[in-house]
Amino acid sequence: MKTVGIDERIIENRDEMEEVLRAAKIGRLGVNWNGQPVIIPLNFAYDDENIYLHGSNSGLKTEFLRNNPKVCFEVDEFFGTVPASMVCEYDTAYRSVVAYGTAEVLSIPEEKIHSLRLIVAKYAGEEAARTLTPSMVEEYRSSRGRETVVVRIRIETMTGKRSIEKTQHDSK
Repeated sequence: MKTVGIDERIIENRDEMEEVLRAAKIGRLGVNWNGQPVIIPLNFAYDDENIYLHGSNSGLKTEFLRNNPKVCFEVDEFFGTVPASMVCEYDTAYRSVVAYGTAEVLSIPEEKIHSLRLIVAKYAGEEAARTLTPSMVEEYRSSRGRETVVVRIRIETMTGKRSIEKTQHDSK
């Protein structure tokens, strides 16, 4: 059995980390709330410099971010289980990235619409993103009557890790 050191799994190439950020469907926002860690899974978009997310203007996520804008954001790709001759030596094939930065609620309408179009394009396609207008964003209210806020996380640093081996899925 080949032993893999932790250093061998580190992703140092920013392009590869950005590839993981673009490919991931769900991200996890890590915040600090009254000294307690909180993780919030959510939809997001990445644009080569920043991570964008959205939510309610009166939701807990927005309250967390206004209270302490220093955040981390994790994404990962799971490729499968890596079999071995002994069950204790099984592994997981994956790539993951954790970005650290500062979150800010966007207030400039052009920045909000740009960010929301990135999110919509990722999950609903470019055509749906083009239908999103500034007035639609400003006038929209959720079923609870809440406005949408858009958050930009300015990435200050990122770390990445990978273990990509032949998985059980690959061998079928």
